[in-house]
Amino acid sequence: MQDPTTRMVNEQIINGFLSEDSVIRKEAQEGVEDYLRIRLYEDGFARRIQPPTKVEPSDLDRQVDTEKPVIILDKEPNAPAAYSVPFGTLPVGHYIKGPRFRVMFDRIMSRRFRADVNTLLTYDMDIKQILEDIILKQIMAEEDRKYLYVADYIVTQGDPDNVDVAATQDANSLNAEIACCQNLTFNGITRANLAEMRKGLPSTNRHLNPAIALVNNITIWDVVQLTRDNVGGDLAEEMFVNGFTERQIMGLKWVATIKTDLVPTGVIYQFAEPKYLGRFFVLDDVTLSTKKEDFMIEFFAYECLGAAIGNSAALCRSNFNGVANHAWVDGAVI
Repeated sequence: MQDPTTRMVNEQIINGFLSEDSVIRKEAQEGVEDYLRIRLYEDGFARRIQPPTKVEPSDLDRQVDTEKPVIILDKEPNAPAAYSVPFGTLPVGHYIKGPRFRVMFDRIMSRRFRADVNTLLTYDMDIKQILEDIILKQIMAEEDRKYLYVADYIVTQGDPDNVDVAATQDANSLNAEIACCQNLTFNGITRANLAEMRKGLPSTNRHLNPAIALVNNITIWDVVQLTRDNVGGDLAEEMFVNGFTERQIMGLKWVATIKTDLVPTGVIYQFAEPKYLGRFFVLDDVTLSTKKEDFMIEFFAYECLGAAIGNSAALCRSNFNGVANHAWVDGAVI
């Protein structure tokens, strides 16, 4: 038998959608929108790597080459090193020039769903839960897909400002700009190989430290397999009994995702702290649009956001499916 409380909630939401009163209809939509926004922040791994910031139209910058919403941000300028000189020597001049990068905004939309209002009343689950399952997974997956596309481009191409050019940088090859490899292969997940993985960002000429490791929910069990002798203390027993939860290991916050189509098995991404990585802006938060036509209702969700990785040295990729271990500084077999 259907839960009477659930049925009452469903009827209230549907009646709100169908109401001729714009205030009641708006309240019904906002009730779902609040639910969508909370879960969206928790479930998308891109938002855990780079926490989003809400922006307003007044924060946007105008551009000559595009009408799309854009925000221009400054990068830390490169400054020549100090040097020792004899007494009486004047300093050499250096012209100050600060690089910039821009964050382009795009709209993400779900599919448009239609249903007969009477059939929706027969569901045992809360209508908000149905909307979450159908709509949120699509929006979150698209956010993560676009974010990881840029990450994959950087570790194979090295230039975050030119993602339209085909990737040319092979695995274990040196990125001359940061004097380090960014896409390295290892032979299996062991404690020694994880320690070598951890050296990726510090080995660049910008000397950043990784803060987050992104892995899928299959590969993480290879980490759980590490014994007490490998990880030390009671951590091995705790992971064996309770499985893996988001935690600090080797100074990294590990984020496990079920999106194996985006994060391949055997691959671990590392990202620097958000302030060194880039920016994630939300212009229009998730909004539910509904329309009534006779006994049919239709709805879809949309958002407008912009994210950019502005520092090519702030991430790297380790593939543990290789046949040999390679070094970050030159890609040579070790």
